[in-house]
Amino acid sequence: MKTVWTDLKRAIFGKPFLLAAGGMTLCLVFSAFSSLFDVFFSDMPYRAMGYHESLLLEAMSGNLILLVTPILAAIPYTSAFVDDEKSGYIKAFLPRTSVTRYVIGKEVGCAVSGGLALVMGIFCAYGLFALLLMPYETLVDYYVEPQFNEIAFRALLFFLQGACWALVGMLLSGMTGNIYLAYAAPFILYYVLIILQERYFRKSFMLNPKNYLTLSGAWPLGGRSALFMTGIILTILLLGFYVLAERKLRGGESEHRFRQLIRPRPIERRIEKSRPKSHRNNPIRKVLSVCGYNFRMWRGNMRIVLTFALAFILCFLLSDKAASFAYDMNTAMQAFEPFVWTFGDANSVLLISLLLVLLFADIPFLGAGVPYFLVRMKRRTWAWGQLLYIVLATAIYMVFIFVATSLICAQNSFLGNMWSETAAILGYSGAGKAVALPALVKTLEMSRPYQCAFVIFLLMLAYTLTLVLLMLYCKLKFGKGAGVAAAFGFSLYGFLLNPELFKKMLRLPDELMYKANVLTGWLSPLNHATYHMHNFGYDLLPRLWQTFLIFTALIGLLMAMILRAIKRYNFLFLGGDTQ
Repeated sequence: MKTVWTDLKRAIFGKPFLLAAGGMTLCLVFSAFSSLFDVFFSDMPYRAMGYHESLLLEAMSGNLILLVTPILAAIPYTSAFVDDEKSGYIKAFLPRTSVTRYVIGKEVGCAVSGGLALVMGIFCAYGLFALLLMPYETLVDYYVEPQFNEIAFRALLFFLQGACWALVGMLLSGMTGNIYLAYAAPFILYYVLIILQERYFRKSFMLNPKNYLTLSGAWPLGGRSALFMTGIILTILLLGFYVLAERKLRGGESEHRFRQLIRPRPIERRIEKSRPKSHRNNPIRKVLSVCGYNFRMWRGNMRIVLTFALAFILCFLLSDKAASFAYDMNTAMQAFEPFVWTFGDANSVLLISLLLVLLFADIPFLGAGVPYFLVRMKRRTWAWGQLLYIVLATAIYMVFIFVATSLICAQNSFLGNMWSETAAILGYSGAGKAVALPALVKTLEMSRPYQCAFVIFLLMLAYTLTLVLLMLYCKLKFGKGAGVAAAFGFSLYGFLLNPELFKKMLRLPDELMYKANVLTGWLSPLNHATYHMHNFGYDLLPRLWQTFLIFTALIGLLMAMILRAIKRYNFLFLGGDTQ
């Protein structure tokens, strides 16, 4: 019992737990922000008695809360088991207790902290809503039923769901020995289940984890069965982690074999495979050798896996409007239309490009093998290898985005090179604006799906390549944090150069909107990467060939600046780690 209490104290009284609980409170406030804004700034602010409870229930079913639930639940204590293994703390702790008590303590601390963080956030938001809204609530002529019991029941569901997702992270990170999975695995599995249910098994509502929180679907017993099912899942996860952890700690699986599975291959062997056996003085061979070594570093790199997994989930989220619209209208789509409608929008291009910051987080790739390369080749040759790797890795990432977006909607699509009935409805009826899809008539009239998808792919590739090269140059020139700051600054610049934003901020009349649209179309790299923001014969926006010329010039300039900056870059190697 003392071991369990020790883990509970570590889990609940730490900063990560407060961060998760505070994040849940803030997310509930943001989810209800528009309603709160109406209360405080409308001409008729007063609401019926109990409005703060109704608003909280509405916020608990909001998209933002459903998005962050697995993320927040994993923050407090999910990585504890792997942390103890990697830090050596487990060697000092196990002699003072039994393996069974240690494992149970980890399970209880993880499950309770993951669920309790969500519940604390809910009741903190409840108190905040009551404090802000009760002065604006007034008695009405009809009876208003108190909803606190419903809030308590939903909070219990959140507690069990939070415990489940926290244990999922601990279980998968314990299986792989990777701390990244402790935080990312719950979110990835959460959306994989959503994708399976919403796209392929629409009648199996119990497969969708969001339905457990919103009680959507034909739940028997008034939704109480959702509580029962969650309890069964939680029990299975507790048993699964207990078996895994006890087997590892008692030596049921050879420790040497386990460490061999997660141990990276020696640097010298990787480099030896990267180096060609002949023509070792050939500069092209050396460039290919550096590029190949960087790709070999993908093996076993969980950050790369997480980047592509998150990209797949983001493709699902961004293409959901198009797929849902086609499903509601009972019409099919051309195979590449989901990609066209999704990434014909500037915001989607912006979001998908930001994941490249994670993919290239270790830019300029100063791994432990770099000293071996630098004593065998010129800096310029090594830099060309890095640039080739960046181009190929970015292209692979964009191909993955294209394939993932098409495959997600493949169940309801055809391959013919002609626009579908869904596209015609979106474009000619104006329904595209209603569901926020950029299905413009000029897109339908001036192109075909294959050609349009190919051009959008090239535009996105040029934009993302410019972003990554800018990130590399700033990191070489100005330091470690400058690259990430430059990437976000470049994205923010494109986001702010938006004609609609200009109209709201500067209160422009409709007569000036065309000029603002043309100006931002030329000045914003993000708008250059947006297909419909181009001149198709009847306006002053940039033409496609002009955009590609501008991106080519920017990419060439950035490459030249990188090759110049590498000459004065100070390499610092400390025990194989680089800074």
